[in-house]
Amino acid sequence: MAKPRPLALVVHGHFYQPPRENPWTDEVPREPGAAPFHDWNARIHAECYRANAYARIVHSADKIKALVNNYDRLTFDFGPTLARWLERHDAQAARRIREGDASQRQRLGKGGGLAQVWAHPITPLLSPRDRQTQIAWGLQDFRRRFGRDAEGIWLPETAVNTPTLEALIDAQVRFTILAPEQVAAVRRPGKDWVTVDTNTLDTGRLYRFMHTDGSGRSIALAIFDGPVSRDLAFGTASRDAGTFLAAVRSAGDRSSTEGRRLVLAATDGELYGHHKKFADLTLAYATHVAASSAGIEVTNLATFLERQPPTWEARLHAGPDGEGTAWSCSHGVGRWRRHCGCAMDASRGWSQAWRGPLRDALDRLRDRAADFFAEAGDDLFVDPWRARDAYGDIVDAPPAERLRYLQSIGRGRLKRGETHASQRALGLMEMQRSLLLMYASCAWFFDDIAGLESMIGLRRAAHAMDVWRGLGGRPPESAFLDILARGKSNQPSLGTGADVFRRACQARITPARALARVAFTALASAPAERHNLQVPGFDIAMVPSPVPTELALAGQATVSHRRTGETTALAFSARHDGKMGFKCRIGEQRLTLADLDADAAQALRMAAMSRLAEQATTTSACQALLDTAELLGPLSGDENTALARLFAIALTQFLKTLPRGSADGAAWRMALVLAERAALQPNCEQALRAQEALWEHLSGFRANRRRPPQALRALAEQLGFDMSSS
Repeated sequence: MAKPRPLALVVHGHFYQPPRENPWTDEVPREPGAAPFHDWNARIHAECYRANAYARIVHSADKIKALVNNYDRLTFDFGPTLARWLERHDAQAARRIREGDASQRQRLGKGGGLAQVWAHPITPLLSPRDRQTQIAWGLQDFRRRFGRDAEGIWLPETAVNTPTLEALIDAQVRFTILAPEQVAAVRRPGKDWVTVDTNTLDTGRLYRFMHTDGSGRSIALAIFDGPVSRDLAFGTASRDAGTFLAAVRSAGDRSSTEGRRLVLAATDGELYGHHKKFADLTLAYATHVAASSAGIEVTNLATFLERQPPTWEARLHAGPDGEGTAWSCSHGVGRWRRHCGCAMDASRGWSQAWRGPLRDALDRLRDRAADFFAEAGDDLFVDPWRARDAYGDIVDAPPAERLRYLQSIGRGRLKRGETHASQRALGLMEMQRSLLLMYASCAWFFDDIAGLESMIGLRRAAHAMDVWRGLGGRPPESAFLDILARGKSNQPSLGTGADVFRRACQARITPARALARVAFTALASAPAERHNLQVPGFDIAMVPSPVPTELALAGQATVSHRRTGETTALAFSARHDGKMGFKCRIGEQRLTLADLDADAAQALRMAAMSRLAEQATTTSACQALLDTAELLGPLSGDENTALARLFAIALTQFLKTLPRGSADGAAWRMALVLAERAALQPNCEQALRAQEALWEHLSGFRANRRRPPQALRALAEQLGFDMSSS
């Protein structure tokens, strides 16, 4: 019997989320579609990113045998925008991801981590200058997080063309991953080119792509196995380890490669636990337990490349009009440029003709901004563009550290550390950061320009223009809006791209708005709770003047932006009517709750509700509490719990202030509504307090031998009293 050929399995997970942060605060706003979680990052993190850091190996009796780190068995890339969020929100999970790479280096000699082109743009559609910076920042981000240079890099959507691969070669990247349909021809050493397609390309080996400058430099191409990857993503291969490994063996059998065959299964990493529940458990058991007994070696791409460097060459498909190709578009890279036919839900018949105007508008903004950046930066840097490339090394550092770095590579006034020049240099780099982030591919991927992902890109464009104005420039907003207006939403009520942009600008948080939020929060809080109030993105120090009432506040404040370090001194005065009326004057500006962003307004309504709950001593006060609750919209699980508690507090307050033995039917109906909203659990503290307050009323009716009103009887039964004899 012939000895089985060795089989090397590499499972690649591409982990990524767009830059969801509000660029004016650098914090992720609430995303109602992710409820009960605050936002989609938090939801997918719970279902996938952390789940894979602590994946369960489960017995047949559904008992946990072990917790393993799936990142110890994956080739993976974490998009910098996601990795930054993880570091800020779950440092322990981020540490487990780094440990997965380190464990592979110890076990295999090479790590499993890859870099990613920084902001997840469609690299072939970038300008050459932006392509260079996005690649440089992606490599720098990886080095900061993993403590080593990346050997491989993930191209977002595997979008590629010849200039993209040559830019990777220039950046000394050793390998990347492509889809089989992106390769047009291959040749073995000393032989002629052979045209291939998805059915005839042998993905069991690595290939190399040669730089066209004749230097002999090259980059290795790992081609993922199409059937296995599709079966994982859309079929049944992720159902259990046996099914998955059977698909892997079938893939190996399709390869005619002599010796050790590669099976590369590549999917979005979110498949494992988010897109497919329990797929993280399948991955854990398959790679940590079952693969070795099935004679399958689990390795990573860097190790495979080291042991079996490519000898065959590959040529790329050029794509329509030579634009390039991608794994998620059968029309080259049309999905990010035009109405190509690719859609999330083609059955709706929606047009994606808006994609062109969106890209054209962003390109217009980028090109005009490049002229301003080069001219303004020339006074500060020897080469502004080289300085931008270098900024990726410290782009996530605190403002003071970034300023010191820019001073170290600056010239003239900047090198001398002059304040105005330093703040101007930092502003220029932050403007460029937003211009790079606005190209995240998600802005075009989905079916409508009015969607959340397009809004994220347009928020970044708006922020870049704000910073530009702050530097004394004149961004082309009018021309930008004219181009965007040509892109129409498939939902007529949502208007055009220009309308979406205007809505995106509503998320703008100025120092005055941040101060107004803190002042309003102070007024909605008890006096003892007014110290150390926080607002996303800003540090605010208030020095209040004496005022005659706790519902008024005035004084001086210093507002510092945490991302840029920019500080503003403002005088203010604010008032609260005790319910939902908030007014603030800052300079010539007059602000109310309507001037704040949705998250801030909701937080203040919750704070106001806390005060209203404690003052719920009349039917009208209780009605005000109910009316305010209707303004809150979708809530997270924690917020729903907090809201129920406020209704419980209001119920007890209301019961305590009602006259003993009251026969007011309207009052008892209000109390019943409050109890229903409180959803009291048996024997919880709030339920006990409400029972005690209600007993006083029931005792009064019994003492006078009167029958309680129907609403009171219903309330008593809801709170656990036996009313059968009443």
